[in-house]
Amino acid sequence: MAVKCEQLIYSPVNALTFQITGGTKVLEPHTVNGDIVSLEGPDGIIFSLGDIPKIKHFKYKINYIDKKIINNIISYQLTMARRTKASTFVMPMLGGTRRLFFWSKLFLNCFIKTEEDGYCVALLYRWSGDPLFLKFEKALAQFKDFSRVTDPSTNTVLFVFKIPNKAKDNFDKFRTGKYSKFSEEYKFDILRFHNVGDDSEISQILWQDAARREEMEQKLGCKLDPDSELLSIIDEDNETFNIEDYV
Repeated sequence: MAVKCEQLIYSPVNALTFQITGGTKVLEPHTVNGDIVSLEGPDGIIFSLGDIPKIKHFKYKINYIDKKIINNIISYQLTMARRTKASTFVMPMLGGTRRLFFWSKLFLNCFIKTEEDGYCVALLYRWSGDPLFLKFEKALAQFKDFSRVTDPSTNTVLFVFKIPNKAKDNFDKFRTGKYSKFSEEYKFDILRFHNVGDDSEISQILWQDAARREEMEQKLGCKLDPDSELLSIIDEDNETFNIEDYV
């Protein structure tokens, strides 16, 4: 017999997002132009865009509210910022894996540009006094292409790297949305970084999977050229560091 949970449960998903599960049927989303701008419970509004609640020791600035329905179970994800495309396709240029870079715990986003540095690889993190993170900071400073570290706000840290020489060609392809034109070696580096296989969405984008193309054609209602990229070109503004979304 299924157990009903009437209590709302708030839990972090990662450094960018927390979710509401449990008795979510009591929540009423309010929308503007189809986007959720607030959630109302029996006692009034509980969250609105711009709010900064504290969930399990972390503060989240709410810039997006998304409703998820899986097997008739409703949940809401409240997010500071969308994950950048650079986090998927540029961050692996530094080597390592998600686990090494605290992806699920403290990592916020990767950017390809800052106002001070121009084009670069910039990693934004929540600051943490955890000894492991402090060791991680020191390790990043030893990277060959490390440029600088700065604290954009009281609770964030930004690490900036020069674009590795061997990655410059792939970096340029990323900027122009030519994901399938990455070198074969780098495509596999990306899969290893994210610990995903050849059936993953990332792989489908990199190798222009036929099934993904057909799905996109159905959504768009048109035929795509066989050589078309299967992910939209980046919006460079979204891939440029701006602290306002995170404080």
